[in-house]
Amino acid sequence: MNTTLKAIPTESDGLPATPTKQLNHLPGAPGHWLTGNMKGLLPNLGPFVREQQALHGNCFTVGLFRNRRVVMLVGAGANEQILLDKEDNFSSLWGWDVLQELFGRNVLVRDFADHRQHRRLMTSVFKPAALKSYLQQMNSIVASAVTNYDGAIDTYVQTKRMALEIAVEVFAGIPPGPETEAWNRDLGTVLSNAMAHRIRLPGTPYSRALRARDRLRARLGKELKVRRHSSGGDLFSKLATQRDDDGATLADSDVIDHMFGMLFAAHDTTASSLAMIFWLLARHPQWQDRLRKRCQAVYQQTGSEHLAFEDLDKLPELEWTFKEALRIYAPIQLLPRRSVREFEFEAQRIPANTALYLVPQAVHFDPAYFPDPHTFDPLRFSEPESGGPKHNPFAFIPFGKGSHMCIGMHFAHMEIKAVLYQLLLAKELRLDTNDAQAKLSLEYLPIVRPSKPMIVHFESL
Repeated sequence: MNTTLKAIPTESDGLPATPTKQLNHLPGAPGHWLTGNMKGLLPNLGPFVREQQALHGNCFTVGLFRNRRVVMLVGAGANEQILLDKEDNFSSLWGWDVLQELFGRNVLVRDFADHRQHRRLMTSVFKPAALKSYLQQMNSIVASAVTNYDGAIDTYVQTKRMALEIAVEVFAGIPPGPETEAWNRDLGTVLSNAMAHRIRLPGTPYSRALRARDRLRARLGKELKVRRHSSGGDLFSKLATQRDDDGATLADSDVIDHMFGMLFAAHDTTASSLAMIFWLLARHPQWQDRLRKRCQAVYQQTGSEHLAFEDLDKLPELEWTFKEALRIYAPIQLLPRRSVREFEFEAQRIPANTALYLVPQAVHFDPAYFPDPHTFDPLRFSEPESGGPKHNPFAFIPFGKGSHMCIGMHFAHMEIKAVLYQLLLAKELRLDTNDAQAKLSLEYLPIVRPSKPMIVHFESL
């Protein structure tokens, strides 16, 4: 008889829906009664957070809409204490509660023992043997997509389309075609309106997001009935048939929730990272040439325009460049948690049920760890332990750390290398002369992306 994995009760289940307001004893800029500190936090929260850190130290409050106070914890020490979470005190479930209605209870937003149970079951779908099969599927999609990088194009839009095709085929097992456009529209609608006011009236942004969510979940639910009896190599089929040590499978709602979360992660965070890499390489042609020469050397050894799993480690410069792009433009700018019990951080008492935020950008631009932090320099990641003598493992957290570290991190590294390998063998990237010194116009929340067309020229070699 088939059984499904049961949720494990955790201490965070009893937290009130609304976080505490008892934060007046903590320092922080007062903020406007209606808009709080949003004027400073938008569009790029990094400079404001670093300014507040200089004034108040590594623990301070900021005001969101209606000046609702939350606590910012900044620095490698904060990252270590919160992300390692040795005492199961920092709830991811309640940290991300604002997005659960749209994204469901995927592995990112489960807590403690319940999270560990789901994480263990999902780990096998990202083991090397599985990654190797995903790369084989991915390479043909990338080869077709590279031909569309031609002339002056909106690089983010084009890259988002390619990332979606990879996510839908490799993760969901659905070949590219007319249906992919429907997935693209609905995924984009959900993400674009994830931070909209929770007004459900017809025609409002949040209402559109909910309808798009329902269409996506209906597609996944329909496909799941087939995947339960499939031996397919895609991630969806593996997840649908995976069993734990006691023979239990994930419930239908859990499979759909996990797929929903991974499709968004594979689609939008990857598109953000790749687009930023393309722009950086166009702006820094010396690094583009260096990466291309490394790709050409691998091609001369293998004779293949498709990157093999065994050759991933032969492209260290691509790895450094990816990490440097993540340092400067981490796709996720805020890592939220909610405290289950009162705790101390740097002599400050922080109450139970406090809304907490870690800010990757703040430590990614700390000159104590990354000298000359505003300079694009992939070489800073060339030394052992990914960062050289000043490196602290909690000073670089684009994928998080600890038990909630991104489960698809190795997939992301593999995908970035596969795309760059094929594209740099085929194309040269450049900016218009007038744009060479221009700064990007970016939105930073809910994810880093251009706020206007991101034009890069791609010319065939």
